[in-house]
Amino acid sequence: MNYLNKLTISSVLLTLLISAPALLIFINIFSSSEHWQHLVDTVLFGYVFNSLYIMVGVAVLTSTIGFSTAYITSVFTFTGSNFFHYALILPFAIPTYIVAYAYAGMFDITGSVTTFILELLDKKITEVIFFDIMSIEGAILVMSLVLYPYVYLISKTYLRAESASIIDASKTMGLTNFQIFYKVVIPISRPAIVAGVILAVMEAAADYGVVDYYGVPTFVTGIFRTWFGMGSVEDASKLASMLMLFIFLLIFLERYQRRNKRYKSSGKDFKPLSKQKLTGTKNILAFIICFVPFLLGFILPFLQMSYWFYLSYEDIMDEDFYTVLYQTLALGVGTALLITILAFLFTYNVRLHKNQLAENLTQTAKLGYSIPGAVVAVGVLSFFSLVDHTFDILISGTIVAVVFGYLVRFIAISINNFEAGFSKIPQSYDDACKTMNVGQLSTFYKVILPLIKNAAFASFIVIFIEVIKELPLTMVLRPFNFDTLAVLSHELVGQAQVFESSVPAMFIVLFGIVSVLLLAKKMIKD
Repeated sequence: MNYLNKLTISSVLLTLLISAPALLIFINIFSSSEHWQHLVDTVLFGYVFNSLYIMVGVAVLTSTIGFSTAYITSVFTFTGSNFFHYALILPFAIPTYIVAYAYAGMFDITGSVTTFILELLDKKITEVIFFDIMSIEGAILVMSLVLYPYVYLISKTYLRAESASIIDASKTMGLTNFQIFYKVVIPISRPAIVAGVILAVMEAAADYGVVDYYGVPTFVTGIFRTWFGMGSVEDASKLASMLMLFIFLLIFLERYQRRNKRYKSSGKDFKPLSKQKLTGTKNILAFIICFVPFLLGFILPFLQMSYWFYLSYEDIMDEDFYTVLYQTLALGVGTALLITILAFLFTYNVRLHKNQLAENLTQTAKLGYSIPGAVVAVGVLSFFSLVDHTFDILISGTIVAVVFGYLVRFIAISINNFEAGFSKIPQSYDDACKTMNVGQLSTFYKVILPLIKNAAFASFIVIFIEVIKELPLTMVLRPFNFDTLAVLSHELVGQAQVFESSVPAMFIVLFGIVSVLLLAKKMIKD
């Protein structure tokens, strides 16, 4: 019992620590300063409108691309269907800001693809219909091509767990495949679609690299400009608090409007979906629908980055670069290990105690993922500045602040992995150990640990790639002269060294590809 009490106390203290930055940020929504009215009169409406526009655009595109591909690969077999199980996840391996750099290099006014097409047609840019990729619509497109795997993965997992009897019953009513899709499959899959879209939208709202490079003013760019441009930490904090409140409101409204909607499979009549083989025109159409997102979201940016890498790697890969590479890997591995351990503490506490306190602590700790990285950075700085002055120590501007920011931001991902893992371990296993007088530590090492190791592995891999991809939080909290691959790539772009930025970017992408393939393989086994 003493062990259990210690576990609960640890969870309480950790939850309070994780929540402190968000609470400090939220308090700032009621503050005011001499510059705030100027922001309201000049740029605040633009921040709100552009942020909403991006969120709506990303929601529409990611839901369309993600669910259509998940449905096709789950219900049908066609040419390349097994390949697309992996391929459609790969865009997730490339950070949005890296895809933005690549697309600008290809499709900007002076981009390689634009120039090639104009020369081929013997036309000038003013003589053709030109889509400006360096626009808010271009930002929406780039984000959607990278973020649709959120919807794809969750929807595919949901469809695999759905019973084929529902579709069979629909067929007996004389419905065509298309009618079954929009009258039956979409409504019952709505929780999965919405869950994926919410994650994609939150990532889009939190993005800094794309909107900064494309010159689109949003809440996140506003936070940086107010902070570093105007030197007003108070106003940056207020913008951060407004964005955080807006995200929380979005999540609340989504949950409120589906509060009475429940979808459940056919219980004891459950049978897995049997895939239908497509031939002829339908086979070609299914291949095209799945290939286009893979082409636009992964192949094109990867080829462009590879070409730039070939042109510039000899100039960039020096001793300083290897130092940045080592720092990134050390930070990623260390943080992923720490977060995985702490997330396990939360979820194992819930399993042992089975009370509302443990559950509430876990859900509170998960709120950090809904807060954009730039907002977390502001909160962490405010929190550690308070700690520095109170205890006369220096934590702000150290690696501790960076790791703590990652903890606040990403522990929810790890908790979700462990919750899914524990849901597959029957409680009867714990009860059986008790009846045989097996102690808690023995139960943990001999029963729980072997069964939960896959969830721990998935948590470690996902946190690792999230850490090495993270840009705004790292930029704000990193110590002086401490760079990561993401920060180095962004700084090179800011210095108009786009080709050179591909070198650190390519390493991020390669780490991401390996991580995504490992997770896809695990998903098949599960």
